[in-house]
Amino acid sequence: MRFIFLLLISLFSGALFAQPAGYKIIKDPALFKTKFAEASQKIASIQSDFVQVKNLSMLNDKVTSKGKFYYKKSNKVRIEYTSPYQYLMVLNNNQMLVKDEQKTSNYNTRSNKMMQSINNIMLDCMRGTVYQNKEFNVQVLEGSKDYLLQLNPVTTVMKKMFQRIEVYLDKSDFNVIRLNMVEQGGDNSLMTFSNRVMNTNLNESLFAIR
Repeated sequence: MRFIFLLLISLFSGALFAQPAGYKIIKDPALFKTKFAEASQKIASIQSDFVQVKNLSMLNDKVTSKGKFYYKKSNKVRIEYTSPYQYLMVLNNNQMLVKDEQKTSNYNTRSNKMMQSINNIMLDCMRGTVYQNKEFNVQVLEGSKDYLLQLNPVTTVMKKMFQRIEVYLDKSDFNVIRLNMVEQGGDNSLMTFSNRVMNTNLNESLFAIR
């Protein structure tokens, strides 16, 4: 259970897959790329609630978790699970803190390729720079109210971990509203964000690595 969020951020898919119902290939990828980057540059901070539903295919069961998400430009992220268990992950520059109910672990992402990938992917989603990450390919689809970024792996490590990740962006402001992570074993985690507060003053203590 403690590794759910570590896995959550490790996006990717082994191959392109069928176009989801209600979505179509975007007509002008270059224009979308520009608008996504421009909108992300206007974001100084994000604070929101989230609900994560983990589907366990082998057990035909679901695990629902709730928590708080924080982002501060340009390289600080805090994900805090509050129910039904307590779990914390903090990214601050090249440092990562992972804390559960039993222990606290600190990592330097520069010395661990997987941790570095997690760090880069999470920040790229917030900063609108996913196209600059050479570890995966991006396909953009358009729905009536949102955009869907299909992220497909190009590295062996990520292909072993995930089938795919779907990143849903609100059309009005290009903010991430849902993440759907599909693992190689068939399990998936759907994370939905709500009650977003943009560009508020977030205390630095939220991102402290101790």
